[in-house]
Amino acid sequence: MVQVKRQDRRKVYEYLLMEGVIVIKKDMALPLHSETGVKNLEVWMLLRSLRDKKLVDLVFSWQYYYYYLKAEGVKYVRDKLGIVEDVIPATFKKADKKFEDDVPEQRRGPRGNKPFGRGGNRGPRRAEEGTETAQQQQ
Repeated sequence: MVQVKRQDRRKVYEYLLMEGVIVIKKDMALPLHSETGVKNLEVWMLLRSLRDKKLVDLVFSWQYYYYYLKAEGVKYVRDKLGIVEDVIPATFKKADKKFEDDVPEQRRGPRGNKPFGRGGNRGPRRAEEGTETAQQQQ
């Protein structure tokens, strides 16, 4: 069992509460976690403990652990830190995105708001070319 200092635990919990997610590289020999400044092994052990209490969700992909804070986990971390309920993790906030305004007008294709496909604008289709040449010959 790894003993984690109170100040290190507080750093990890504060980061997790602010962001709502924490990413840990699967390298236990790594001296420090890049976002928190705490030993990577200690961060992993703390999050593993929270996962065992069903306070965070774990996704493992490409040698990285992704721990997502649940609603119960938010309450638990707030109680541990002694923080009021005003703090909301970034992953719990709704983003105001306007997808139609993201694509500039010149990048829109002939199908309206959808951009050109893989090949871009390659001109008229062959079937259309054949009908045009037949009409021109008449």
